[in-house]
Amino acid sequence: MTLIDHEAGCATLDGAPFCTCGAISRLAVEAPFIHPLAHVQSDRIGARTKVWQFASIGAGTVIGEDCSIWPHVMLDGPVFGDRCKVASFVAMGAGFRIGNDVFIGPSVTFANDVWPRTDQTGWDVGKLRDGSLVTIIVEDGASIGANAVILPGVRIGAGAMVAAGAVCGRDVPAGHLFRRDGHVVEINPAWTKRRMRAAR
Repeated sequence: MTLIDHEAGCATLDGAPFCTCGAISRLAVEAPFIHPLAHVQSDRIGARTKVWQFASIGAGTVIGEDCSIWPHVMLDGPVFGDRCKVASFVAMGAGFRIGNDVFIGPSVTFANDVWPRTDQTGWDVGKLRDGSLVTIIVEDGASIGANAVILPGVRIGAGAMVAAGAVCGRDVPAGHLFRRDGHVVEINPAWTKRRMRAAR
């Protein structure tokens, strides 16, 4: 929405334009919130998304509507759907496609290079940035626990979960859990009801 969405005949107050049709208030509600201490180069951040302090959002990054990008997140080229939550200290470069309603826990790392070296032979970041090569796909409703590492070539299915601290190097089917020991098991619906646990 832009200011040209005003209805004809908006009033003036003391000689200055005064919106009576609601366009300005709608524009303010729909605009993303960018904290003044965030470093944002992307102009593709959806309505009502919040980018908090000390986050760094590179020019190629696409973020959908109603997302929350927590402090100290570094995004340089991934593509997000709507209603995602990205927790502090997540690092993501280009080559990642994230669906809607995805939770990415604190300090999760996505890797886009199978054999990282200082030598750039065989490495084409352009393919990652233009979307012709996607190295990791996270489908709608998936969750990735704190400190997990997701390796290149992986697809995480809809509603799946990667356990905190896991190193995930293979696909996780929809509705399954990738455990820290590398085993993949179907999610028991009863597990999802036990989100709180007291220390003993």
